[in-house]
Amino acid sequence: MEETNPQRRSEIVRRKLNQESQSSVRKAAHRALQSPAIQRNSRIGLTTGKQRADQSDHVISAVKKHFKPGWRMLSFLLVGLLSYMVYTAWFSPIFRVTEIQISGLQRLDEKDISSQINALGKHVFAIIPQEIIDEISSDYPELREVHLSVLLPGKLSVSIIERQPMFAWKMKDFEMWVDTEGYLIPARGNTGNLLSIAADSPPLYQLDTDLKKAGITKIIQDKNIEKPALSELVFFSQPKHIDSTLLLGVLQLNAWMPNEQTLLYKRKRGLGWEDPRGWDVFVGQKLENINEKMVMYETIVRNLEKEGIQPSMVSVEFLRAPFYRMDEKDG
Repeated sequence: MEETNPQRRSEIVRRKLNQESQSSVRKAAHRALQSPAIQRNSRIGLTTGKQRADQSDHVISAVKKHFKPGWRMLSFLLVGLLSYMVYTAWFSPIFRVTEIQISGLQRLDEKDISSQINALGKHVFAIIPQEIIDEISSDYPELREVHLSVLLPGKLSVSIIERQPMFAWKMKDFEMWVDTEGYLIPARGNTGNLLSIAADSPPLYQLDTDLKKAGITKIIQDKNIEKPALSELVFFSQPKHIDSTLLLGVLQLNAWMPNEQTLLYKRKRGLGWEDPRGWDVFVGQKLENINEKMVMYETIVRNLEKEGIQPSMVSVEFLRAPFYRMDEKDG
């Protein structure tokens, strides 16, 4: 009995172990069969989401591509905008010249210069400043600088610098001024008291174009000049500069005789002055020896006074050959 019981118990244990093993095997097999389905379902779900995202991106990119503006469209829009702006500006009254402002004048009249500027009512975009500057400079040679600027709305600003007269060159039928740089300019406007040169002919001068060319010293002297009309100013149509030697002589003689308001000039005798005692004095074209010439002149005058001689002209043009005349007929 005791041996049989142990055998039954062992048999029962083996049966339970076999049942548990078979149950474990069936569960494992069941799990093995279920896992691929789950994996397939999950993969199908992931694949479907990705496809939907790709489809959405494709639709968006297609829409963007369809409505994306190209460079031609942008150019067309830009041209249209600029055309509209130009059209508006051209027909707008605020871009028409309604005022001409002139500054810097001292002797000339502002109305005279503004009347020469044909710009009122014109469109500011049609104004060519250099043409107006050239026209003003041609009509008024006494202007040293002319600047023009267009100001919105509808205003022209003209800035002018006039040449400053230094002395007046007066002839019988013609008068001109010489400015501080030696340029010959028309005698227009009020300058107050100027040193005057009473002359029988125009001064020696050089053309401004010749002065700008190296090595050219061509001296010109006109024998006859008729006073030009203010509208033409033929003589001053080309800038002229008084001969530097003659200019220096005028300045030197004026420095020697600062109280003289009028000096003399004759084409044959050069520069001089009228002595208060009743005769004319000439010292020549060049005054490099002015000190010696003045000493010589005083010596001649003392000798003439001792002898009681009243000359009409005394010349010290040449130090080695001074002379006087009782009646100056040859000019």
